Amino acid sequence: MINKFKIILAVCLCILITACASKTDRDDMLLGMTLVERAVDYQLQGRERMASYTYNRAVAKFRDMGSFCNMARTAIVIVTADPEESLPLLEDARAFAALGKCQEELNIINFLSHNDYDIKTLPYPYDTMAKFYATGDISYLLKIANSSSSSERLKSYAFRQAANYIVDKDPEYAIKLIDKASVIDSKEAWTLNLVKNERIRLNALRSMGLPDDTAVQRLKILEQALNEKYYDYNSSYFFFYIYFMRQRRIQH
Repeated sequence: MINKFKIILAVCLCILITACASKTDRDDMLLGMTLVERAVDYQLQGRERMASYTYNRAVAKFRDMGSFCNMARTAIVIVTADPEESLPLLEDARAFAALGKCQEELNIINFLSHNDYDIKTLPYPYDTMAKFYATGDISYLLKIANSSSSSERLKSYAFRQAANYIVDKDPEYAIKLIDKASVIDSKEAWTLNLVKNERIRLNALRSMGLPDDTAVQRLKILEQALNEKYYDYNSSYFFFYIYFMRQRRIQH
């Protein structure tokens, strides 16, 4: 009877330990994914140092789990959100993907870095982006922008890319697309995207020979907002440091 009880107890403990381990893994994964989203959000807000800090935290969390594919995915997500500024991160992604033998991630990296890739195995939205690059047909980008399965970040990106592609050929339609991107970016306070939008709008207005004074002023204000975010970060870090040192003196 005692042996039977011990066996039952041992089985229960094994189940409990496994459940706890699984919960920990899930919690770590959830934290890593949350950090990735925050890093992208900071990047699009124009808070570059916070974006870099949070990106490194996300990579470190997945590294602790030995999840090299998610480390690669972290870099891929940042690059997709802001390719103009974050392209060097693809080398990080390539190194992580190679270590984890992550074929899907390596294929995405090859696509983003304009190397040979297999369009048949590209996941959404990269497969649709690839069709746009192959044909120059912005309907593929608009399909992404209008899809219910696309995130707000992805919709904004697709509207902006489409507008930028046609700004010289059809500047009036480009402005309509930029307006749609700006609605999203304004709601999310993505100042970096708003700056990009105003630059495209300015090009469109000049292509049509229309007055650009208002667009120039809007762009100047938004660029100033980006600079202020940079200094706000440094100021916050400074005051946090002062507070931390003061608390240490109090404790001692």
